[in-house]
Amino acid sequence: MKNKTILLISTEAWGTNFVSKHHYANYLAKNNNVYFLNPVLSSKINPFGKTNVEVKQIKENLVQVNYQNLLPKLNRLPKLIQQYVFKQQAKQIQIYLGINKFDIVWSFDPYRFWNQRVWNADKKVYHTVDFHPKSRTEMDIINSSTLALSISSHIPSKKITKQHNIKIINHGFHNANLTRVDTNIPGKNKLKAVYVGNVANLLDKNRLNQLAVNHADIDFILIGPNSNSNLSIVNKENNSSFTNNVFCLGEIKANLIDSYLKNCNINLLLLKDRLGIKNINSHKLMHYFNSGNVTISDYLLDYEKKNILDMAKTTKEFENLFNKTVANLEYYNSEKLKKERKKYALDNSYVNKIEEITKLLYNT
Repeated sequence: MKNKTILLISTEAWGTNFVSKHHYANYLAKNNNVYFLNPVLSSKINPFGKTNVEVKQIKENLVQVNYQNLLPKLNRLPKLIQQYVFKQQAKQIQIYLGINKFDIVWSFDPYRFWNQRVWNADKKVYHTVDFHPKSRTEMDIINSSTLALSISSHIPSKKITKQHNIKIINHGFHNANLTRVDTNIPGKNKLKAVYVGNVANLLDKNRLNQLAVNHADIDFILIGPNSNSNLSIVNKENNSSFTNNVFCLGEIKANLIDSYLKNCNINLLLLKDRLGIKNINSHKLMHYFNSGNVTISDYLLDYEKKNILDMAKTTKEFENLFNKTVANLEYYNSEKLKKERKKYALDNSYVNKIEEITKLLYNT
């Protein structure tokens, strides 16, 4: 994909923490002009005025776009009103940017601009990387898109995915511009187990604490937002919420995370059972696989037929699997298994994902 003008609509704002939307924007900007549309900042006090649009250059070929809604609480209004307002906002944004027609509008958001026909664009992509059980407009954005993509056949659902020909594209791996740094991993123990992700909002702290209590000879390292961030507004979490051998490192830039993972021994994925999200394909797995180290995870439906992930369905199973892994760590982190995990990550690089999507979008 080259020389395209792309509007990427993200559910998370641009900032320190990167998830798939930010990575796609970065990679696409290597050969295309990309406009990254942040979540709406606020609403106009005077309805139906001119929407305020602001832009900020992130880097060459990548521009951050902020805007205001023309009406407050827009997503609570009847769909006909929403559609009219979104059409006005889309028109005003394109006029401000000086772009009569986008080559691609690439949306990760089923709540805003859910009728993609409001944009003047040649191709329209809906790409769901999250579970949206409360969205009443996800089917609208699927039906108004040229191409619908999902990181899992279980979101929206297997039935919807099959009926609407939604293509499955696995999460991507960010392997460009990774910076190797000397990491100061806290704790006095030789063995380190690490969790990467939203600490305050998604991590199952009760299960993590119980593992730490049962394994005082292992340090548990938490990497990710533990206070307000560009990914979410959450309550602050710090070391006081955990036992003495658990350490919160907070936010770490995406290109530095791999250096931390490679200085640990075991990767963990243990999430709260919230809206069924704990059983859905997770973005952090690609970083885990690239580290080469064993990953102990909640049971993920998308990996049940793959042998690359060690999974457990219950808390007890998770504890038993963790104990077994620690007792046989030399096997689980053998060079043979590490090589297989690293290859899986590289096979799913963002460059490869964009090539897959380009072929689907342009039938080449």
